[in-house]
Amino acid sequence: MEHCTSWIRPEGDEPGHALPDALRARDPMAARDCGWVSQMTPFVRSHADRDAWVVDPFCGFGSTLVAAWAEGVRAVGVEVDPGRSRLAQERLALLGASDSEHAVLTGRIDDPLLRPLLTDGPAGGPPRRFTLCLTNVPYFGCSPPSGMASAGQLYGAPHYGPYLQGLREVFKGVHALLEPGGWCIAMAQNLRLGERFVPLAWDLARILGERFTLHEERVLVYDRPGDASAAAASPTNRAHEYALVCRKGDMPLDPQAARRWLTELAAEQFEFAVHGSFADELLALPSPRPPGDVDLMLPPGDAELSRLVQLLEAQGFLIESWNTPIANPVPAVAFAHRHYFRARRIDVQGGTLQIDLMVAPDRAAFDRCLASARRDLGYAVIVQPRFKPNRGAENASCSYRRGGRSAAQHMAHDRVAGQRQHGQHHRSAERGAQDPLEREQTPQGGDHGRPPPGHGHAER
Repeated sequence: MEHCTSWIRPEGDEPGHALPDALRARDPMAARDCGWVSQMTPFVRSHADRDAWVVDPFCGFGSTLVAAWAEGVRAVGVEVDPGRSRLAQERLALLGASDSEHAVLTGRIDDPLLRPLLTDGPAGGPPRRFTLCLTNVPYFGCSPPSGMASAGQLYGAPHYGPYLQGLREVFKGVHALLEPGGWCIAMAQNLRLGERFVPLAWDLARILGERFTLHEERVLVYDRPGDASAAAASPTNRAHEYALVCRKGDMPLDPQAARRWLTELAAEQFEFAVHGSFADELLALPSPRPPGDVDLMLPPGDAELSRLVQLLEAQGFLIESWNTPIANPVPAVAFAHRHYFRARRIDVQGGTLQIDLMVAPDRAAFDRCLASARRDLGYAVIVQPRFKPNRGAENASCSYRRGGRSAAQHMAHDRVAGQRQHGQHHRSAERGAQDPLEREQTPQGGDHGRPPPGHGHAER
């Protein structure tokens, strides 16, 4: 296997690609956070599909689109700030880029109202297919001028938690837009705010890992002034960024390892039912894609749930719900609004076994899910409705849906019905069967930007 270097050293933009001074002067921040075209170009060359489109959800001044234009690749940028959206459009027009092939949209990529504008192709053309997201996230703590921090602007987030949630919402929109197998490359730097080190790049990797499969990293190194003889304990000049490369799609599951684990679980006298794509694998039924995890349904009961968590811990699994560690004792009611929790184990060869576990709202709901189960493997495997092509869905050529409700949807429906009966309805539980990672949070968009070489966090 050939290997490329883990680092890239951008050398600045050639005059024809740099943001013109006249446009820079019109930005309230003097475009100090405008990224280089040269930092994006290597990734356009290595990951873009010339028959598809690139998207930048934090378009800013359009550097990603300029890189795509220079390489003959079509691209769309999304920018929440209307002023910067206009500057990006003007920048591309000065280069002679066509709006039909290098468009800038104003808004947030996670806004459903923007979705048709993204996916509908130019007049008379086919719908856009997106196979690459290439972006540099807006940095927390950039302190924009008063009046610039509009609603949905991540630069305006006063606290780190809501800022990270804003990133999560944006990359949820990216994931929905990309075709299966599409690439997402996001650049970020760990920050120093005052005396505090803030691990933005690592937190971004965790957010991306919620939906994408992390694939690789590259380190971008910039020439900035610094004292090479300074003591090792001194703060660095923050002259690097991480390009986090990930892909839409699960890592393949080792079916033999999953079968052995299920047999071990049954031997421990646990009651459960397998559903989803691995149930199709067990029953030798056709499936639209190889399973990436094992989906289990569990009956309610605090004691058995805690016993299962104890076994998973002993077997080396990391157990989480929405990136929150799960530890004993575990009350089943804790999952009433979370839909499921996840156990993941990675071995020394990199092999991954991922189990998604759902707790039924009550015993009757669990029994209903078992009505169609087969038990000849030593445990219950729910026979799913047959797959039918979903012609109206996104990515119709690769997308399928079940005919009728799946077992998971039945359970989510039962849970919501029970909450309504007791006046405890929660919107995320109702939507959980469609998107287990959704939470009832206010979506936030954001603006493009990293401090360019010689600027930004080292000066704050």
